[in-house]
Amino acid sequence: MPETMHPHCWRTRMPDIAMLSDAPADWRGDLLQFRRYVDPLVSVITNPRTQTPFTIGVYGTWGSGKSTLLGMVDQRLLDRHGEEFVRVHFNPWVHRRESEMLLPLLNALHNALNQDPGHRFADTVKRLGDIILNLAADEILKRVNLGGASVEKIGKLAQQYAEMRGQVDSQTGRLRGLLQKEADRLAEKGRRIVFFIDDLDRCEPDQIIDVLESIKLFLDLKNVFVLIALSKEVVDRGVSVKYQPFGFPDHAAIADDYLDKIIQLPLHLYPLGPAEVGGFIRGSLLGDLAVRHVATLESIVVPNPRKIKRVLNLLRVTEAIIEGTPGLDDLHMDLVVRLVVLRIQSPELFTHVVRQPALLVALELTYQDKLAVGTFQGFQVRFGARAEEIQQLTSSHHGRHGFLAPLFGGSAFEASEDRLPAYLTMIGG
Repeated sequence: MPETMHPHCWRTRMPDIAMLSDAPADWRGDLLQFRRYVDPLVSVITNPRTQTPFTIGVYGTWGSGKSTLLGMVDQRLLDRHGEEFVRVHFNPWVHRRESEMLLPLLNALHNALNQDPGHRFADTVKRLGDIILNLAADEILKRVNLGGASVEKIGKLAQQYAEMRGQVDSQTGRLRGLLQKEADRLAEKGRRIVFFIDDLDRCEPDQIIDVLESIKLFLDLKNVFVLIALSKEVVDRGVSVKYQPFGFPDHAAIADDYLDKIIQLPLHLYPLGPAEVGGFIRGSLLGDLAVRHVATLESIVVPNPRKIKRVLNLLRVTEAIIEGTPGLDDLHMDLVVRLVVLRIQSPELFTHVVRQPALLVALELTYQDKLAVGTFQGFQVRFGARAEEIQQLTSSHHGRHGFLAPLFGGSAFEASEDRLPAYLTMIGG
């Protein structure tokens, strides 16, 4: 048969490869049962007895599903209470190059009101627009480039700036009161405001504090709810940067106190257990390899939705590559699964493994108590001239991550030592 295959034949043999994205899951893709959080939060927001202002902090690590939860609460409010709330979405990371976050935050509210199909909030939109224009003009004048300008022009600009500065100072001082009046006007029309603030973790530390302070100063209003996704560690870092010049010894305690003054309901996402991880893998429908080795994956994949998706995506593509490559029928799929997890969850270790595949054997032996990490003689007997380098690498990585113990404790890399380069090649090594 000629080398160039007819395109229709190739299409019939092409494996069916689906991928999981980082986009927040909706109700149909709720494989991790985020519904358990949504109904209580919606009940809090919609209950007329809930006192406002009210801020909910959704706490979780990177990739734990905070965005998914905010999106589901937003969708539930739209579906069941769409006429009762103005839903405002603000992503501070998109505006990370702004000098301060208040202006884009107000713009988000202005845009949400302006998008009302019935234009029922035209008066509020206009008043907010005037406030935003004044604040924006102040920012523009502060940044104006005076290079090459005449003395006369500089004088006029200085006078204009001084006049505008006075107006803006007055406007900013009254801004909280103005916003409260607008929130009250909306409440009289049967609408309360809900701010959804996401991706704060991706901002610089000083911007994180800027957003939190804007929330406290300008959104701490009656008839206003705020849902904000947070990583406690990131906020701690932001507070540390902010208050380091003052010499406070315990920045973590300051961060706790700082957040307590802003957030009335701290909601921490439950860590996933093996059952949830296994359910996610089975429900994702990403190839046979993941399902066949789900027990192994349950024990070695970190309980983080984003990490799980990356593992499943790479595992599915690797499976397809192996199926389409002659001569790989004898690869042990258990080792492929373990290496894919290692590739995603510890890129640094995987880089060392690619350069020195025998490191896999060394880690396996140490985790299976067949070789002591600190005994050079044992490494010398097993690895010869490579002993010193392999022992150093083993010592630096042994115990660094919790998932390494189950990953190497049940592996059989030593039995396939001669073929380890082929395994690594399949996974991008």
